[in-house]
This record gives sequence, C-alpha cells and structure tokens, in this order.
Amino acid sequence: MDNLNLHTIFARNCSVKKISASQAKDFFDANHRMAYCTCRHRYGLFVERSTGKRETALPAGTLVAAAGFSGARNMTESGGNPRSFEWIRYASLKGFRVVGGMGKLMQAFVDDLQPDDIMTYVRSQESDGDAFRALGFDFEGEFTKESWGSSNLKFRKNF
Repeated sequence: MDNLNLHTIFARNCSVKKISASQAKDFFDANHRMAYCTCRHRYGLFVERSTGKRETALPAGTLVAAAGFSGARNMTESGGNPRSFEWIRYASLKGFRVVGGMGKLMQAFVDDLQPDDIMTYVRSQESDGDAFRALGFDFEGEFTKESWGSSNLKFRKNF
C-alpha cells in the first residue's frame, strides 16, 4: 500500500476488453461516486499477471478499472464534421489505484473509434483535472449548471 492507503496495480499487467452494460453498471455502482450512467462504449481493464512487491496481487481476470464513453456527436460549428465523444465515467476498484489505467483504456477507445476529439467534465470539488491534463487534455473552462449542483471543469483532447 502507498501513503494514500491504496493498493497499486500496474496497467501494463492488465488487458483491455469491451464490457457489457451490465458489467459496467455493476462496476460503476460499486466503485464510482456518482454510480452508473448510460455509456455507449464501455471498456474494462482486467488483471493478467502481477510482477512484484510494489504491486498488489489479484487473481487473473479481476476487473480493476473501467471507462465509459458516449456515442459520436457531430460537432459542425467548428467547420467540417468532426466526430466528438464524451468520456462519461472512469473508476478503479475501490481501495486500488491503477497506474496507467486511464491512458490504456483511452488508447483502446481511440484505436477502436478513431475520434476527432474527446471531451469530459470533472467536478471541481473533487479534482483539478490533473489526470486528464497528463493524458493531453486541454482545459476549456469552468461551467455550472443547476442540475449538476456543482461547478465542473471541462477538458478536451484533439486527435
């Protein structure tokens, strides 16, 4: 365990697979603060092996992280017809951090769907968005909607 009392798993020791809506629902309900939200494209990160003392061993096949994305949205206001997707959910197994997990799941999505861009919102009370910045996302602004009940930071990554 590290100083945050989280066990560590390395994404390099995991494989990415598409997961069903029911798998995503079960995982997000158990591991995401806002629970499940409908996602068109769902990916899971599954343990394949463990490589040492710094990593917590889990049985092969254990789902340790998941990401959910929207379907394509055609954004014509910028000219052309770019296909934009929203990254709706990401979570790791409670009590675990998955080093490289977000990047590996995003890359699988990009390889499959070849988006022109991906955007996402981050609740400003819970995060400053550094994980998305590390993946190459740019900060676009802060937004507040009554229905959200909080301030949200918007990020976008162009491909």
